[in-house]
Amino acid sequence: MTAKEIYQEIHKQLLPIYDDNEASSIAYLWLEERLGAKKINVMLDKHAIDFDIKILENDLERLKKHEPIQYIIGYGDFYGHKFFLNKDTLIPRSETEELVFTILQRHKEGVLLDIGTGSGCIPISLALESNLTTMAIDINKDALKAASKNAELLKANTTFSRVDILTDDLESFPMLDIIVSNPPYVMNKEKALMDKNVLEFEPDRALYVEDDAPLIFYQRIASIAAKKLNKGGWLYFEINEQFGKETEKLMLDEGFINTRIIKDFQGKDRMLEGQLQ
Repeated sequence: MTAKEIYQEIHKQLLPIYDDNEASSIAYLWLEERLGAKKINVMLDKHAIDFDIKILENDLERLKKHEPIQYIIGYGDFYGHKFFLNKDTLIPRSETEELVFTILQRHKEGVLLDIGTGSGCIPISLALESNLTTMAIDINKDALKAASKNAELLKANTTFSRVDILTDDLESFPMLDIIVSNPPYVMNKEKALMDKNVLEFEPDRALYVEDDAPLIFYQRIASIAAKKLNKGGWLYFEINEQFGKETEKLMLDEGFINTRIIKDFQGKDRMLEGQLQ
């Protein structure tokens, strides 16, 4: 089979599950990662490719069960870098890239802590793009293993610790200039709106909160940030678009000023920033 024929086969089998653009993106990504075929050459190369057809068949079966391509190939792209993923890490998303970009517009140095780091994509990207000293915490030891592996592979000096932010304090950590968090914020009742590839494959603990406590992580983190940030320090959140004003009020109640809700590229309230007075 030529690269074009493989592309067409993957695309055809995925069309009942994904729209045309996504099926096409997955097909091109599979060809590049599994066979080293660059997108620009897929339609032009007339030579048959020698490869193990069973790998294609197995991957297609997984894809047709809605398993994300990132888990199948073992990594996701984020801010120009490849991040190793496992079943305990969320797939990095473009909205979170916008959060990193927002932070970099204001900060080039200082001490930063990422709360609920997952794959480590936020603090590692920030470390690679600036002179920030970055640290990160997560409750999941297997997510921390992935994050540490990513820091090693990408040569970032980010350090990681296992902390349950809802019950533990941060007394052992130094005073901070920046705290950032993309905590769980999807309510359980919103699961009906989620795609199957998210519901069945991405880690529940990193995504969902109880319906009667949608801001539990924001409340706790804002309270801790008011104690651990240096005067004039900044707190950044990725937020649930439904609770922008409510989350902002939590920050204001903890003594933050200059708060701002920022929309993502889809025009949804997605980020919140504030400065400790």
